[in-house]
Amino acid sequence: MKTKLILAALFLAATAAPAFAAGNSVCLYRNQIDGWGARDAHSMIVNDRFGRKYLVTLSGICSDLNYSFGAGFKPLGAGSPCLERGDHVIMRGGGAMDHGTCWVNKILPFTPEMQKADKEARANKQPLTAY
Repeated sequence: MKTKLILAALFLAATAAPAFAAGNSVCLYRNQIDGWGARDAHSMIVNDRFGRKYLVTLSGICSDLNYSFGAGFKPLGAGSPCLERGDHVIMRGGGAMDHGTCWVNKILPFTPEMQKADKEARANKQPLTAY
């Protein structure tokens, strides 16, 4: 399932391409998010408009993630143009609840190695690796 994110007014303006910020954390700019897909009940793969993929791990109650057809991110604060730990996930449709019961825990680049490991785990009916 791959859909466009609901971006309406949830994202801050930024013009630079995603880059590594201080402390080796990834900066996935809110205004460059272009789509997403559920990886499992507590993680999602988020695409930016440049075709890069990010693994976003989640905390909280994310039970409807696999059934939602829309998602957006509500910033915890107003300071950063990047998706950050603590930002709430807003899910739409599929019985999803509209309040922030699920939040961002970690953002990592979704590497080809991660993608290969996920594919192999699914083929062998094994649990996906936690990163």
